[in-house]
Amino acid sequence: MKLKVLRIAVSLLFFSLFIMFYFSVFSGMAMAAELLGATQLIPAFIKFAAGGFIAAGAGVLVVLALTFVFGRVYCSFICPFGVLQDIFIFFRYKFAKRRVFRLQKNKKVLRYTVAAVVIIAALAGIMVPLNLTEPFSNFGRITAEVIKPAAAFINNTIAGALENFRIYAVKRTAMHIPDPAAAIYTVLFLILIFFLALGKGRMYCNTVCPAGALLGLAAKVSLFKIRPRQENCVSCGMCAGVCKAGCIDTKAKKVDNETCVSCFNCVAACRKTGIEYSFQRPGLKENTEKREFIKKTIAVSAAALVSALPKPLRAGSTEVIKENPIVTPPGSKSYAHFNKRCTACHLCVSACPTKVIKPSFFEHGIEHLLQPRLDFDDSYCLYDCVICSEVCPTGAIKKVTKQEKRVIQIGIAVFRKKNCVVYEKETDCGLCNEYCPTKAASLIPYKDGLLIPEVIESICIGCGACEKVCPAVPNKAIYVEGSPVHGTAEEPHKRLRRRERKGRGEAAKNGSAPAAPSQPFSF
Repeated sequence: MKLKVLRIAVSLLFFSLFIMFYFSVFSGMAMAAELLGATQLIPAFIKFAAGGFIAAGAGVLVVLALTFVFGRVYCSFICPFGVLQDIFIFFRYKFAKRRVFRLQKNKKVLRYTVAAVVIIAALAGIMVPLNLTEPFSNFGRITAEVIKPAAAFINNTIAGALENFRIYAVKRTAMHIPDPAAAIYTVLFLILIFFLALGKGRMYCNTVCPAGALLGLAAKVSLFKIRPRQENCVSCGMCAGVCKAGCIDTKAKKVDNETCVSCFNCVAACRKTGIEYSFQRPGLKENTEKREFIKKTIAVSAAALVSALPKPLRAGSTEVIKENPIVTPPGSKSYAHFNKRCTACHLCVSACPTKVIKPSFFEHGIEHLLQPRLDFDDSYCLYDCVICSEVCPTGAIKKVTKQEKRVIQIGIAVFRKKNCVVYEKETDCGLCNEYCPTKAASLIPYKDGLLIPEVIESICIGCGACEKVCPAVPNKAIYVEGSPVHGTAEEPHKRLRRRERKGRGEAAKNGSAPAAPSQPFSF
């Protein structure tokens, strides 16, 4: 009973921490991302393999070590998606007419076929199988696209109701409106997992989860295992009835430790001490073939994820005017770097203060389904914001400082004169210049005292502010073309000083006073 209580307490602690993380409760989001991200096996492994991060590497080693010693405790204690399934299973225990679980066949062929597809696809640069099966990414999408918007809606509804009575104790919160296609997919997936957990318990973890497949191999040779005590077991079936992994054969008095998720429900349910969690007797013969198989499996998985070569980006945007419609977050370096490391956990989507980072559906191509992108139709990237680089658990978005962020060129603005209201309606505008943080959207004389934009590409960082505020319809007069490889923009004040020096030089050469800058820079 004590083991089960310990499991529930630890699992709820981790689950609560991850929920609070997605709700941006912590003041030190970068530290929280580093520590919590290190506890998730596959994101931590990808991050460590890509950049050698100490915390991520330590997290991978700790999870594997725990599994080799204690079995698949990761699945029931640490994994938030596993805990979410346990919450669904709780409703079965409390409200379902048929509460007991049955023995399930070990679906090795399906589990390792899925694992092989994930590895081969990653090797080919296609991340969608990993994105759809990786547990933390699934939990992240559910939290970002379902739980968080629902919580904001409920909060704002309560706040609105109280405001009618002049009570302002509850503050309104900004609502993240998810991409409709991504939201529909996430809701349908959540419903599927709900009914799968109610009917079959942890079947997801033992059929399609890549972390479960890897940890199952390690658990087969773990030091501590759950096993029936032959002298005490009366084959009553109590333990099998509460086994959500369906791994206990009461007739044969055996436990399949490969699929056991170490929830300890069976130990707590047995009234005859007929099942125990105990240390592997040292006198048993070691199976060297299994150990070699595990080593080779880990090596192949590592090679697949580290050596994954991304395929060319297939833009799926309906904005025909753009040649490169996909813009990836600052710190992601390039399409290639981002696409082969992002597992679509949507932490960046959830944490982004302006909600400019949106989950895509097919915009990145089918091979990178659900990976995020920057959508400048609804918002723009803040000049000094680096939150997305701080929370990314896989290193798809590298951590950058505010100073580095200010010159990262994630795209370059393009101006189409014929779409501009200054040209079309001969009226004053200048919104793009007003919102541009670097003044790359400069204004130059047009006619009749009007000013019209001109893009200074060298200082443009592609933040999307100009595109967001441009009033031209149906097509924007100024928009951002994404940079497949992020560049480095010139600092605006350096360009201004160089222009002023050039002006003074020309004035001295011509013997006249230097002209004042036509466009001041503000920050």
